[in-house]
Amino acid sequence: MNPISKKIYNKLSKEDKTELESQKIELALVDDIVNTYNKIKSDADSLFMDVRRAAQDVDKVSIDAKAVLKRIQATESDVKQIIKATNDLGIEVPSEAKVAIRQLDAYRSDMAELNQRADKASTGLFALLG
Repeated sequence: MNPISKKIYNKLSKEDKTELESQKIELALVDDIVNTYNKIKSDADSLFMDVRRAAQDVDKVSIDAKAVLKRIQATESDVKQIIKATNDLGIEVPSEAKVAIRQLDAYRSDMAELNQRADKASTGLFALLG
């Protein structure tokens, strides 16, 4: 029996046996609702922590996507030099370089979209936390 229940139980008159039984039932209901509240609070707090971790993970994705975009942008001058040099020489860009250039363009697009969506998701998740 919890301390509140015990205190109320001790204050009850010994003559009111039937009332005492009804008070025991009411005290059990109080214990039930307090226990239910504590369990719900624990579950809700855990869910909010999950949301906070998810928001932080999404933020990290956004930061990492920006870093990849910067690395891709850093290759742009090299790509332009390769294309200019091969044009000046009248030869085609080597096939490995063509594939790499094409893939870099695809990754640029993918990372830009990923960054944009991650920013929106992060904003939404942090909004849930208030």
